[in-house]
Amino acid sequence: MILVAGLGVYWQSRADMAQAQQDAVMAIAKGAAASVSMRIDQINRTLDKMAQDPDVLTAVTIANPSMLAAVATKLERYLPDVIKIRLLLPGVNSLDDGTFPAMGFADLDMVRETAAKNQPPAVQGEKQDRHLAIARQIRQNDQVIGVILASLDYQFIKNSLATLAGKNVYLEVDQEKSVLASVGKKDDLEQLEANQVAVANTDWTLHYQSAGGIAIYFGVVANILIPALFATLAFFVGYRRLVDILTQDLSTLIKAFKDLVTNSLQGNYAFQLSEMSAVISSLMQFKRVVDKGEYEPAPLEQDDFDANIIVSDDEDFSLDSIFDDNDSDFKL
Repeated sequence: MILVAGLGVYWQSRADMAQAQQDAVMAIAKGAAASVSMRIDQINRTLDKMAQDPDVLTAVTIANPSMLAAVATKLERYLPDVIKIRLLLPGVNSLDDGTFPAMGFADLDMVRETAAKNQPPAVQGEKQDRHLAIARQIRQNDQVIGVILASLDYQFIKNSLATLAGKNVYLEVDQEKSVLASVGKKDDLEQLEANQVAVANTDWTLHYQSAGGIAIYFGVVANILIPALFATLAFFVGYRRLVDILTQDLSTLIKAFKDLVTNSLQGNYAFQLSEMSAVISSLMQFKRVVDKGEYEPAPLEQDDFDANIIVSDDEDFSLDSIFDDNDSDFKL
């Protein structure tokens, strides 16, 4: 009964548990996405302020390469996680392979597109040159006169996920088909594709899933089975104990009956079940009645010996055929 009741409660609560777990993981995913988005927004605002610095405006207006490099190097001290800052003119069309990280074609395309409109951040580059690129317009008198390109270490994305992710939660930030950062253990790919949250201020998507569903269900089942096992064990122990008590009391009762037959009935017999004492009391009362001659068995009546014999009144009934020598196989 405990097992049946526990399984009933389990099946009824399973859907609620799954939904509650899904809501909890979704809340964690939204918090992680908001954390990454806030960090990107902070970098964007910092770069926008740098783009309005008088030294930056002067260097871009003069367009002196040495002056642009010197001002950019000075700005790098004020931006956390920065690897390299470049001040570029809108019409730039040459790559920069001589510094780390190298500015490749993806960076060059971002600079050109930013000259028309600020672009979302992107992780680009190959191998050791892979970096987070963020470009912002440098404006003067409502005109774009240059672009500030920042190359950053994007490890902070994974750090943001790890801060919020729990033990049984998997979080993953994707840029198109590329995984930028992930924490936890991935289980179900279909569930991972279905569960996603957009990261604001970027083109990234945060996928999430709960990796501990089986463990939770196992815990629920264990909470049901363990009490059931204890109840079964208690029943078995109680059953064995009851069998021992009944065996002992029945042995004592048989001995008392033998004593009654042999006219050696004792005054007291030890029983573990109080109900057995009533049987002994009845036997002793019966013994006293018999000893006093007060017990008279009921006389037997004629009806007790009557047999229920049915005799047929059929006129054709005859016993002759039974002893017919010709048809009977019975012979003396």
